[in-house]
Amino acid sequence: MNAGLRTAVHAAAAVFLLASSVSCGRKTDPLTPDSPRPAAVTGIKVAVRDMVAYLSWPIPAKNVEGKSLDPAEISGFRVYRAEAVKERKRPLYRQVAEITMVNPAPAEVRNGMVSWSDTGLQYGRVYLYRVRTYSMKGGVSGYSDEARAAPLLSLSPPKNLAAESGDAVVTLMWDAVTTKSDGSMYQGFVGYVVYRGTEPGKYDEAPLNKEPVSAGTYRDTAAANGKQYYYRVRTVDSPVMPWQESPDSSEVSATPRDRTPPDPPTNITVVPGIGRVFLTWSENQERDLAGYHVYRSVKSGADYERITVKLLNRTTFSDETVKQGTTYYYVITAVDKSGNESLRSREKKTYTEKIR
Repeated sequence: MNAGLRTAVHAAAAVFLLASSVSCGRKTDPLTPDSPRPAAVTGIKVAVRDMVAYLSWPIPAKNVEGKSLDPAEISGFRVYRAEAVKERKRPLYRQVAEITMVNPAPAEVRNGMVSWSDTGLQYGRVYLYRVRTYSMKGGVSGYSDEARAAPLLSLSPPKNLAAESGDAVVTLMWDAVTTKSDGSMYQGFVGYVVYRGTEPGKYDEAPLNKEPVSAGTYRDTAAANGKQYYYRVRTVDSPVMPWQESPDSSEVSATPRDRTPPDPPTNITVVPGIGRVFLTWSENQERDLAGYHVYRSVKSGADYERITVKLLNRTTFSDETVKQGTTYYYVITAVDKSGNESLRSREKKTYTEKIR
């Protein structure tokens, strides 16, 4: 072996040994990606009203490893149903719905909860439900806990629901229920529970009234002026829980309005001057006060004409359209932001002198 070749071999061996010594150092743990499998759905709830089962469950927030899972990584859910049959030890589940997060209808996704209803069930049967979650990365959760539904003949829902708006109140009225949903007569307890929401078809989970009302009317005194509300009413067959609720009534909406005017202005003074009359009064204390209007007449107690073009945002006014040698009668009103105008203030009289 000549000297040049021997030198090349020694150099290659040195590089190999150096690489080997580096690779034999301490190794770091490999990065393991989080599992794409969502955790199984827990806390599934089911409510039955007549022949409809209403299911709801929370969107899983963790994967099977217990690590946080972004809701945006959930692609959807599949709902499975079986019938409880004594002759069959293991229920035979079949898929009855697939819900995508992109377009969940007819299901609904709201505040981290999924709601779905199963219609057309039959009386006298017991239905079992389970849900599985699917992720965007192809992961599939295990089955949720089993939920049971047993449809029962309920009372009919209220008919002819109507709403009447008031000042910070909505009054609901409906026809009394005397039959079951199949049309047969019912002679037991009949009560009503009222549900309210701020969007069409979306209602609070609990009714407004903690106890059923027996009359076909209800006053919602917790309504705020200027806000639109939506209402539905259900019939119940017991004055205490657990009661069976009917299907929903039709939906109505109402928007309460402020109909309470301010108090009339007080402590009015009128001071005649040359070619004008100057008025002052005390400021109203209403929080929603918008301003004032001034009215004038040449006849006491009648034929007042408004002489302010726009609402006054002050408690003074100079009437510079008066005539000399004339007696005038003034009243002032207060107006709130909802347009409610107060009664007239006490009348004040003045006389404009003639200039000689």
